[in-house]
Amino acid sequence: MLFNYTYITHDIEKLQGYLDFLFTDVWLFAEGDFHASKLDKNKELYDIYLELDKVDFDPENAKKNEKGKSAYFFNSSIEKIYKAFADVNDDAFKLELIDYYSNNNNIEQICRDPKLPVLTYDDLKSKEANLHKELKAFYGNLYGSESPFNLSDFGSLKTKLLPTHYKEFFSSNKKGKCPFCGIRDLKGIHHTKKEAYDHYIPKGNYPFNSINFKNLAPMCNDCNSSYKGTKSIIGTTTNRNKAFYPYSNSHPAITDFKITIDLNSNDIINLKPKDLDLKIESFGFDEEIEAWQRVFAIDERYKALLCNESEGITWFTSIIDGYNTAKALGSTLTKEQYLESQIIDAKHIPLSSYGFIKSVFLEKCELMGLFR
Repeated sequence: MLFNYTYITHDIEKLQGYLDFLFTDVWLFAEGDFHASKLDKNKELYDIYLELDKVDFDPENAKKNEKGKSAYFFNSSIEKIYKAFADVNDDAFKLELIDYYSNNNNIEQICRDPKLPVLTYDDLKSKEANLHKELKAFYGNLYGSESPFNLSDFGSLKTKLLPTHYKEFFSSNKKGKCPFCGIRDLKGIHHTKKEAYDHYIPKGNYPFNSINFKNLAPMCNDCNSSYKGTKSIIGTTTNRNKAFYPYSNSHPAITDFKITIDLNSNDIINLKPKDLDLKIESFGFDEEIEAWQRVFAIDERYKALLCNESEGITWFTSIIDGYNTAKALGSTLTKEQYLESQIIDAKHIPLSSYGFIKSVFLEKCELMGLFR
């Protein structure tokens, strides 16, 4: 990614707090049958559980009672997972789960350290099949249209918490571009619609972090749906790699990326992706860049941008047209000076009008003598 986001604190984080409590204070110590008093150390969650327990639910008429369905799902999941933990006879594995829970929620360290021990659903299934089934059913439905957190008892995730988080997020993150590609604009505080939040570490592969907002980042639709999808930025479970962390404080600045473009054709007007060789480097971040390019198809997308008649090709022709217009208006600049001024402008605000790659492309065209 070209730049990092600034993480914000928000009431939405309380949802992960409920799950932290359930795991560390309730499920790990499961013995015998579950009863509501197991939750009394967290009064908020205890009160919510009791309120949800009062909601009537008829499984045969679930569509007519969405609140009942969500209430039943949340409370029954707590109870089923409690029982699944109580049935685990391997105390050593329970101790391992403490570290796994912490590691799976340490998204930054997962991105930095491919050797950090993390738990996958496949790992869990091979050890404790029933626990795997109950945890995946629960965590797999905590984010989205059917999440029990959408209930007003939890603060209404979809209709209140997410919209206010989004507004505050983009009040702090004002660049307006998707950091994962640098190409697409992001809908911000002046839009009525919003971008989707992506689960950076796939929630379908790794338990415990599906509502952790350090694992959720707004992403343009092209990056999220067209390219990333369910791909894992950290590689496979058996061959992990380093990856950029969206909220890192040590992410390279956009000016620290060295983009190299080689042109294998002088015919810019009819430029094709096969005529281009593109390389991106930043000292000390080779592995992260490789993962970024692999998941978001950066090479393909940047080449397509350069071959676009309205972008890369226009950048080239506008230098000639712009210089001729400037001369007609009395400019005393030479063609070289005019070109240099355009390159300086592109570099000055690298995220505006694709300046970060436009400047490199124009410099390469000049080096090859294509403006003469």
